[in-house]
Amino acid sequence: MLNRSLLLLLCAGVAFAGDWADWRGPRRDGTSPEKNLPQKWSPKGENLAWRVPYGGRSAPIVMGNRVYLLNPAGQGERLQERLMCLDGDSGKVLWEYKYNVFQSDVPPHRAAWSSPAGDPETGNVYIFGVGGSLMGFTRDGKKLWERSLGEEFGLVTTHGGRTVSPVVEEDLVVVSGITTGWGSQARAQHRFMAFDKRTGQTVYVSTPGGRPFDTTYAPPVIADINGVRTLIAGGGDGCMHAIKFRTGEPLWKYAVSKRGLNTGAVINGTTAIVSHSEENFDSSEMGVVAAIDATHAGDIGPQQVKWSVKGFQGGYSSPVIDGDRLLQVDNGANLFAFDIQTGKTLWQLNLGTIQKSSPVLADGKLYVGSESGKFFIIRPGQEKAEVLDEDEMPLAPDGSPEKFIGSPAISDGRVFLVT
Repeated sequence: MLNRSLLLLLCAGVAFAGDWADWRGPRRDGTSPEKNLPQKWSPKGENLAWRVPYGGRSAPIVMGNRVYLLNPAGQGERLQERLMCLDGDSGKVLWEYKYNVFQSDVPPHRAAWSSPAGDPETGNVYIFGVGGSLMGFTRDGKKLWERSLGEEFGLVTTHGGRTVSPVVEEDLVVVSGITTGWGSQARAQHRFMAFDKRTGQTVYVSTPGGRPFDTTYAPPVIADINGVRTLIAGGGDGCMHAIKFRTGEPLWKYAVSKRGLNTGAVINGTTAIVSHSEENFDSSEMGVVAAIDATHAGDIGPQQVKWSVKGFQGGYSSPVIDGDRLLQVDNGANLFAFDIQTGKTLWQLNLGTIQKSSPVLADGKLYVGSESGKFFIIRPGQEKAEVLDEDEMPLAPDGSPEKFIGSPAISDGRVFLVT
């Protein structure tokens, strides 16, 4: 059985408080404005504030000095999913909520795939389980409401277990997935579903895409594009979709992959940068990273593609923007830097062999773990990247590494890691 743990790296410098209420951070782009963050640490103790034996495959969030983590609990027929709330200063468990996974064939090692989402306005926390259970909780663990999307909407969970993380903004909680039901929703398609964050009542169901290839776990990004609050997220139909966040009205779609999209887009002004690692629609190469015009309406065509790099296989780890550079780790754990205006490759750095975790950029440093059990602190530059710190987690009793699959979280001068 693998070791699993949640760790806290602590910097001794001056901290700037801030919540990390979404797994990709306060701006949902993998960046943090905090300063004076650690540039080295050790699993044996240096800059390590605490470690507790509650890990998982998803990223934590931090809100109001409380760490929220979704993970599996129990084994065999007693396996459940669990939302945990821990004290940010000590790692002490404040409360937990366990629930069953039903009407699903998701395998045990893929339970609790998604990350929690927090609402800074109310302090409430929302989770979306692999079986389609969507729930809201107060900061003290009282369940506000629950929706079973498998039973109500015919949500397809599949053996793979890919599950999106909720996104919370204004009065809405939005999730997506492949559903099939009756009438206008009889056809199986990737749909976006919005619910009132206080009551759980359905606000809209949006069906902007076509026939799905896969279930996905692509993180959405929300941005103002020409004055329209826009949600941009990948779908199971191989398209990147843009919809009006408040109503679900489709704005545009970019058909880019012959499989579902799992990476998140990043926004540079009115340009959306997207990537994947499967077969392209318009060429024989596997994978692409591309910059597209996010102001367009309707289908995105070649004329709306500002640049693209065919053959780049960035299918799991989402990118971040560092000034005039785009940073992304490909499936083979190679960190690439691209010129954000032209797509020109500036440099690359190998971090291992397999990559799932998305990097976080803060204080001029990139924090990223790999599936081979290594965690890096890197200072990216214009011509190269400097590795400030490289640490390897201890091996499990079976000799396998303690993997980093979820991304780090940064809050109040601290870096939280989950293995």
